[in-house]
Amino acid sequence: MNVDKNKFLSIPEKLNALDPNSKPLWGIMTPQHMVEHLIHGLHSAVNKIKLDVHTPEEHLEKYTDSLYNYYPFPKNSKTPVLEDGVLADLEYADLNEAKAKFLEGFDAFELYYKENPEATANNAVFGPLDKDLWDLMNRKHF
Repeated sequence: MNVDKNKFLSIPEKLNALDPNSKPLWGIMTPQHMVEHLIHGLHSAVNKIKLDVHTPEEHLEKYTDSLYNYYPFPKNSKTPVLEDGVLADLEYADLNEAKAKFLEGFDAFELYYKENPEATANNAVFGPLDKDLWDLMNRKHF
């Protein structure tokens, strides 16, 4: 399977349009929290952060198969790696720094799988994912 990389070309434009005062359409994350959350996802995708899989084994195939459709994640989806209703501490000085770190993380993600094409990394919900599945996950998550 080969995911069309052109779908990711709008990432810099989307980041540039994101303002610190943007209001979420759902959830409690501020724009900077959201960008930093995506950075953590990229770090887990390259095994920089090791995650346990929280989905029961008997449900993993169904969950992973859902990455192949174009349906968005349901609003107010929860992740087992964040405490419900609690914002994580911010790591970067401001949204602009977080945006720059996100782009660095995305480049590192692409390079990692170019250099390690057979690699997999755990996603807390979808289990072990290879590059193609991470691309599908990122399409939905971003």
